[in-house]
Amino acid sequence: PGPGKPLRRGLLVNDLVSRCAVNAVGTAQLLASEPDPDTLSELFAMQTAFMNRLWQMDQDWRTGLLQLYQEWMSLREANTLSKVIEQDYNLGAQFGDLVMNYVTSAATLVESTNVGYAYWLSKKIGAKPSP
Repeated sequence: PGPGKPLRRGLLVNDLVSRCAVNAVGTAQLLASEPDPDTLSELFAMQTAFMNRLWQMDQDWRTGLLQLYQEWMSLREANTLSKVIEQDYNLGAQFGDLVMNYVTSAATLVESTNVGYAYWLSKKIGAKPSP
């Protein structure tokens, strides 16, 4: 990676943390103003969708680990050193792919949830009548 890559990552993380803080303040404002049942229902639906996605990610992770374990158990069937080494590195690469997919899915979920929630929140707060 180039010299700007770590800085870029830091900026992206800071941006995400800032959006989370803004969303938290907006949520406190929304909930402090006695939200209507539709708002609470929408909040519950968003939380349910988020949890369902987390559950699916967990299932994908567990399935991937089980597949890797099954492949690892079959390594005993290799009858040459070159095949064992090839299989070992193949398993390592597959584990790396599994981790990359999980982390990418988690980051995508957090980012898309933040953006979608911020949009929803701005519409809800903007629609509230002023006292």
